Amino acid sequence: MFATLILGAGPGGTGPLIHAAQAGLLDAWLARGIAIVERNKHFGGTIGRYVVNSDSLGGVYLECLASSGLRDRAAALAREYNTNEIRRHASGFPPLPLVGAWFDSLGGLLEHWIATSETSVALTETEARSLRLRRNGTVELAAIREGQPLTLRARTAILALGGQPQTPPAQIVRIIARTDPSRVIQSDALLTAEGMSRAHAMLSGRKSPRVVILGGSHSAYSAAWLLLSMLSRIPFNEAAISILCRKEPRIYYPSRAEADAEAYAFAEEDVCPRTGRVNRMAGLRGDGRELWRAMNGRKHAAEKRVVSVPRLSDTSFVASEIGKADLVIPAFGYVARTLPIFGLDGERFTLRAEQGGVAVDDQARLVLADGTALPNIFGIGLGHGFHPSGVMGGEPSFRGQANSLWLYQNHIGARVLASVQTCIEKDAARANVRFGAAQELPITS
Repeated sequence: MFATLILGAGPGGTGPLIHAAQAGLLDAWLARGIAIVERNKHFGGTIGRYVVNSDSLGGVYLECLASSGLRDRAAALAREYNTNEIRRHASGFPPLPLVGAWFDSLGGLLEHWIATSETSVALTETEARSLRLRRNGTVELAAIREGQPLTLRARTAILALGGQPQTPPAQIVRIIARTDPSRVIQSDALLTAEGMSRAHAMLSGRKSPRVVILGGSHSAYSAAWLLLSMLSRIPFNEAAISILCRKEPRIYYPSRAEADAEAYAFAEEDVCPRTGRVNRMAGLRGDGRELWRAMNGRKHAAEKRVVSVPRLSDTSFVASEIGKADLVIPAFGYVARTLPIFGLDGERFTLRAEQGGVAVDDQARLVLADGTALPNIFGIGLGHGFHPSGVMGGEPSFRGQANSLWLYQNHIGARVLASVQTCIEKDAARANVRFGAAQELPITS
């Protein structure tokens, strides 16, 4: 019996482990027993398959290595090639293939820590199939490893299976269904090398190619930026790329003064009270932000090839635009990837995430469609919809989901760890070994 099952070893799943290491709590957690189940061959996730740049500054990824809890045990990683390459981008936005390589290195370190633990295991190339609640308050995982069924039991479970593209609104789905599927590339696919190769083949040879991007998310602006950057020989004319959205995006600024200097309109509720940053959580960052600034006259080099059109709710207009497009890119963000979860009597629960809702509550507990929170199953990572509160800061106007790699390793990771601690210690109140208190960390992202 393990204390915790962690399903997924990407940046989300390893986030609570990194936080525990920073806070000096990892050894106690490993001693209780952790089983990490990862479907890929190694830890690290798949973020490296995207050919865009990070939205986070390079220095943010390396902050954990300077913490007192990690400084010594991660000394070798701090000297590795990938770490030095990230360090070169400390004040910029490193390419995600490099970030992915760095997470592979970090994952290798985590695998080593687990391999040297007598009570914890790392099961790679293992596919999680379902979770079941048991009458004694534990959970049971059904998985497949090397073609054979595998059962694991634990007091708690953390789902970190990554995100999947969110389904467009029903009226948009109906319009897309009438479109030649060969003209449609989902943004998640477009942002890969294979997706860009396909887009190039679709647009090459056209005198005045037209692209329609559906949705105003970070993914939409990343898609537009990537088309301009990687398909530089494609003759995009003025307004050749249309971003059809419901409303204009919010833009990140490091301070009120910098937003004021660019005449960017914002309200006081758009300012994070802990950092003074404008649209700290909701705002476009990185290359998407720079594209918006060029589109809207905030840079010397104006960008006229991309336009934002807030008419996504006008289905007739959308249908007309799609009909004229050579390439259609749905870009509606991400929702959490899930797996079947069964109750005590074998009934399958309907998760709120499966209905397009926020996957977790403010304690990071997985939530059912009826609003019930599962007491010992937690979620973290892309698409889970965790809403920051308290010490995490964030602008009061923020209504979206926090998908920050830094937060996974810090405040969200701390929230998950604290919730796991509560479950474990309720079940082992007579034990002498305790985790201790989770630490409040400074905000840097």
